[in-house]
Amino acid sequence: MKTKSLLATLILINIACAVLAQSPKAPGVHTETVKFGGLDRRFMYYIPQRYDEKAKLPVVFFLHGMGASAQIGVNVLGPQYHARADRDKAIVVYPDATSKHWNDKLGGSYPLTDSVDDVGYISSLIDLFIKDFKGDPSRVYVSGSSNGGMMTYRLSVDIPEKIAAIAPFVSSISNTVAEQFPKAQPIPIIITSGTADTVIKWSGGPIRVTRTPSILSGDENVAYWVKRNGASKKAKITTLPDVEPGDKSTVEVQEYKGKYDVILYKIINGYHQHPTLREPGKPLSSGKNMDYNSFERVWDFMLAYKK
Repeated sequence: MKTKSLLATLILINIACAVLAQSPKAPGVHTETVKFGGLDRRFMYYIPQRYDEKAKLPVVFFLHGMGASAQIGVNVLGPQYHARADRDKAIVVYPDATSKHWNDKLGGSYPLTDSVDDVGYISSLIDLFIKDFKGDPSRVYVSGSSNGGMMTYRLSVDIPEKIAAIAPFVSSISNTVAEQFPKAQPIPIIITSGTADTVIKWSGGPIRVTRTPSILSGDENVAYWVKRNGASKKAKITTLPDVEPGDKSTVEVQEYKGKYDVILYKIINGYHQHPTLREPGKPLSSGKNMDYNSFERVWDFMLAYKK
C-alpha cells in the first residue's frame, strides 16, 4: 500500500510540474504565436522569478536586427536582461519580425515586409502584456538593434503614448520618419552608436544593405532628439575609462538633460556591435568596444522613467 501511495504521489507531483512548465506565467522563457494581420506572429518572453500576478510589472521589449530572431535576442540578451528582470521584477518580450526584417518605414527595396503592420503588431503585444500579465502601462520600454533600432524609432513616433523610454542600438532615425513626424511627442532616449559602423554610418546617408533611402547622421540624430524632447542644447560630456585599450575604441557620453533626457553613448572607432565588458579568459572581439556593459546602462536608463 505504501508503495502504491508513494507512486500516486510521484505521479501527482509530475503532473503538477508539467502543468507549471506549461503555464504561460511560470518563471522562465516562453514561446507563443498569435494571429495578427492575417499572419502567424511568433514572440518569446521572460517571466521573472517570484512573479506576482497581483503586482503591475514593467515590460521591456527588445527588437532584433535584420536577419536575426527573437531566439537570438534571448541568447544574446538573456544573461543580461533576465538577471535584471529577476531583480527588478520585470517582464522581457522578444517579438519576431516577418522574414527576419521589421517594417521600419525606411522605404526602399524591401518588399517582403513593406506592407506588414509591425506597429500594430507590437502595439497589440503591449496591450496583451498589460491585460493578461499585469504589465504596468506607465512602464513599457522598447530597445532594439540595427533594423530593430530603426523600428524602435518608428514606434516612438507612431505610438509614443504607449512607451515610457526607448534605447536604440547601432541605428539612426530615417529621413522619412523624421520628416513625416516633425512634431512627435517627446520621449526619453538613450542612443548607442559607433563612429566606424559601416552598416549604419555615423555620417548618415544610405544604408549599406541594398536600400537607397537615407538616415540622419549621428550628430543630426542627436540634434533631432534634443529639439523634439526640449532638452538642454548644451551637453555634459564625459569619457568613460578605457578599460580595454586593446579594443582600439573609447566611449564618449553626451548628456542633454531635461524632462525628457537625450543620452548618447558615442563609441569612438566602434563598429556595428553592442559594447560589453570582456569576459574573463575570453579574447577581444574585433571592432567591439569592451569598456562598459551597454545592456546594463540601457536597462538602468529606461526603467528610471514612467509615463
